[in-house]
Amino acid sequence: MIEQKQAVADCMNRLYAQGLTTTSGGNISLRVSDDLILLTPSATDKGNMRADQIAEIGMDGTNHTPHLKPSGETSMHLEIYKRRPDVRAIVHAHPPFASVFTVVDKKLNVRLIAESYAIIGEPAVAPYSLTGTRELADSVADSLARPTVCVLMKNHGVLTVGTDLLQAFDRIEVLENAAKINLFAAQLGGMNELDAEQCAALDALVGRDG
Repeated sequence: MIEQKQAVADCMNRLYAQGLTTTSGGNISLRVSDDLILLTPSATDKGNMRADQIAEIGMDGTNHTPHLKPSGETSMHLEIYKRRPDVRAIVHAHPPFASVFTVVDKKLNVRLIAESYAIIGEPAVAPYSLTGTRELADSVADSLARPTVCVLMKNHGVLTVGTDLLQAFDRIEVLENAAKINLFAAQLGGMNELDAEQCAALDALVGRDG
């Protein structure tokens, strides 16, 4: 399990290095069995994460590493895994450009370039709930009905899921790039997005129902 813990730590370090979260923000988890997940803990420097700092949490919420303080958003991760057996990894963070779209009443348009539409599809939007609460866990999990893989959490941040850590990380990175393109394109004006036929072709290419 040490290699899997190192992979979670490396993913968090990479998230911080690329400016997608802050020292104290965000959390990453990996499902390692039907009964156990690995999760980045609370009160730990997100830019210098080590394998021995990754918590082991049972699907029933039991902390199998009591010397580590569980993330305040543990219940959110567990609820997603319970509802989405296809999900093996979750990345939650506060990337600055994507987070803009959690605080304004404007849609993040993923149809401006093929990459963003193909990789993340249409993001869901979860209403605001206080961090660490049952309401937040249910709100985000409710928003992640298949085939959704990305959620904009109002006035909070974003969350992506995947079949492994790389896929979940890729999706949050692509989301942040899509947000940048939205903001820059809006400044230039005259945005041209993919049409319905082009999006349908991408849906078919990636095996997703439109």
